[in-house]
Amino acid sequence: MEGVHSLLSRPNSAPFAFSLPAATHRRPKPPPPPVACRAASRWADRLFADFHLLPTAAAADPPAAASPSSSPFVPIFPDTADRALPLPVDFYKILGAEPHFLGDGIRRAFEARIAKPPQYGYSTEALVGRRQMLQLAHDTLTNQSSRTEYDRSLSEDRDATLTMDVAWDKVPGVLCVLQEAGEAQLVLATGEQLLQDRPPKRFKQDVVLAMALAYVDLSRDAMAASPPDVIHCCEVLERALKLLQEDGASNLAPDLLSQIDETLEEITPRCVLELLALPIDEKHNNKRQEGLQGARNILWSVGRGGIATVGGGFSREAFMNEAFLRMTSAEQMDFFSKTPNSIPPEWFEIYSVALANIAQAIASKRPQFIMMADDLFEQLQKFNIGSQYPYENEMDLALERALCSLLVGDISNCRMWLGIDNESWPYRDPKIIEFVVNNSSIDEENDLLPGLCKLLESWLVSEVFPRSRDTRGMQFRLGDYYDDPKVLSYLERMEGGGASHLAAAAAIAKLGAQATAVLGPAADEEPLEIPRMDAKLAEDIVRKWQSIKSKALGPEHSAVVLQEVLDGNMLKVWTDRATEIARHGWFWEYTLSDVTIDSVTVSVDGRRATVEATIEEVGQLTDVADPKNNDSYDTKYTTRYEMAYSKSGGWRITEGAVLKS
Repeated sequence: MEGVHSLLSRPNSAPFAFSLPAATHRRPKPPPPPVACRAASRWADRLFADFHLLPTAAAADPPAAASPSSSPFVPIFPDTADRALPLPVDFYKILGAEPHFLGDGIRRAFEARIAKPPQYGYSTEALVGRRQMLQLAHDTLTNQSSRTEYDRSLSEDRDATLTMDVAWDKVPGVLCVLQEAGEAQLVLATGEQLLQDRPPKRFKQDVVLAMALAYVDLSRDAMAASPPDVIHCCEVLERALKLLQEDGASNLAPDLLSQIDETLEEITPRCVLELLALPIDEKHNNKRQEGLQGARNILWSVGRGGIATVGGGFSREAFMNEAFLRMTSAEQMDFFSKTPNSIPPEWFEIYSVALANIAQAIASKRPQFIMMADDLFEQLQKFNIGSQYPYENEMDLALERALCSLLVGDISNCRMWLGIDNESWPYRDPKIIEFVVNNSSIDEENDLLPGLCKLLESWLVSEVFPRSRDTRGMQFRLGDYYDDPKVLSYLERMEGGGASHLAAAAAIAKLGAQATAVLGPAADEEPLEIPRMDAKLAEDIVRKWQSIKSKALGPEHSAVVLQEVLDGNMLKVWTDRATEIARHGWFWEYTLSDVTIDSVTVSVDGRRATVEATIEEVGQLTDVADPKNNDSYDTKYTTRYEMAYSKSGGWRITEGAVLKS
């Protein structure tokens, strides 16, 4: 942990941050140094033309003056003796000084820099270049004449004044100085350009080291933000690690490599959780996939037989729970199904995935997932009996299995698991029985069915839906599930009582408000005159949707009109899409050529319908700012729309999917 804290904090003792302690003595003014930097401005040309940097025996001593002919250096690159790289260098900034500093302040800033050379493995040439760049800045700013000229040039043409042609063999030293001065982006941009030239090994390692330290600076900035940007911090540290490992500089700075690696291990779990928490849309899909892969890497490397905890202070169970809360039910199921057989799942993991199966079954109207959940609960019951691992919150799972039975219309099995008809049943819970009875209107037809449905409603709302991102807070009616054609078709095919399961589903749907689970607005209390859904009405709604789509995504970007024809997930998806298109400055123009309604399937209560239609459409994309992005299409496709009727809004499209094009 000590390495982590030193890497991401900025105390004076931090390995990458320079403090400015007062000098204990005044160093006599050194003679003007020879330099390898030729300023682009006229004043600098007069001051620094024809100077070249020479090596010194000790980096802590001022370099001795020498003529160009006395330089023992051979250019690093073949045929690059006259090669130079223009770089912006602010003399004040590289010394850690301010323009209002007097000469003594400039000297103290210079001495502080010299007294604290880089801690990591720069070459002697880079350290000499660093020292001489600092010396040049010191001598310029402590000489009244040259400082006056420098300040005047800054005020007249700052960019030209700061730009210096740096001799090629001195570039690593100047990059070192710039990184220490906080010019991380400049160092990275320059370094990437230099590495493309395939420089010699020692030159390359100096550049890589400066770039890695610049990435570390960016990671600190990310963690210092409010709130901390953990994702960006991880990204830049990963780049630093990759640079050091792949470009041969790891042996020069093993301590730096170790600190980066330790820091990543500590913050990666938080980064993964933030990636998973990103919006579920096309824009963030790649990042969320990174998060899902990161969760796999973490959870599949810990557990029984492996390390006991995840980084960042998480236990395996705590991290998995946090990760699952940021996943959809389908993502949780996929995660579980792809877990290697060599990693046995733990109790809490199986239980969470069983609930995810139930959430997905309700959301997608696919009761086969209920059966998969029930199988998992059965495994857990056997696990409880034979496991050598005790759990504080072991449950008999009778409630879960009872409600799974109810969700597939098996009322008798539901009653059996709850012990309603058997007072000696070992799993019987008197409080649950009391709840069911109190919420039932006992009669010959329904018996305790209303109370069972109320129990199911309460359990779904409190235990199941909140655990998955796609079902948390969703609007849902229990009757909609039992009256869905896909659910009814599945129940009809079930072995051992398909007819009774269908009858139970019909009874639950018929209960209406008495046995309806509502998340969001309350169920309508009065009977409604619902316009009958047929091919004509379906075509009108589809045409209305195409017209409103043109307004929402067109030049006016009127996204608010989407709610006139869309609802639920369809409204959210297209509102996000319209917002994104407007943000880019684009717009779409649609021309509807033809609409053919292929089929209409209506639910028993007449409130929902599935419509399949074939649409011929022309679309034209316009990017006002950059016409090269303009695009168009002319296509014919078949699509399926899920529609629902509400008292306040009439018929609206709630889901849509293209079947073929």
